[in-house]
Amino acid sequence: MTGTAIDVPADEPQNGSEPAPKGNREARYRVERNEARDQLSAANARIERMQRAEVQRLASDGLSHPEDLFSLSGNDVADYLTETGDIDAAKVAADVAEILAERPGLRKNAPAFDPSQGRGGKTPPPQREPSWSDLLKS
Repeated sequence: MTGTAIDVPADEPQNGSEPAPKGNREARYRVERNEARDQLSAANARIERMQRAEVQRLASDGLSHPEDLFSLSGNDVADYLTETGDIDAAKVAADVAEILAERPGLRKNAPAFDPSQGRGGKTPPPQREPSWSDLLKS
């Protein structure tokens, strides 16, 4: 081609950097806002689940079923939070103690110990006092 200039109208952008129409920009902001709200609600739900699990973990020290803390005390997770949003372990322990005072059957069972297990059904030999002959033999 021999040096012919191409006329470009002045109102069309030459490099494609035309700003989006105002309506499209506002729609994009609305979409971003709605996505941020969804992410915030998902994060809040995740935090509440973790707080509930922590309260149940603390309650499991005394209760056989830690979920009973919420059903029997009538409290929710928010009732066990401090002003800073942390779990108040003392309040959880106090409610567990109160529930166990009213219903001791909900206490966590202690493991049973059977000294005859692992000995083939034989009773353990009686313990005898060491004597001077035992000292001299060693």
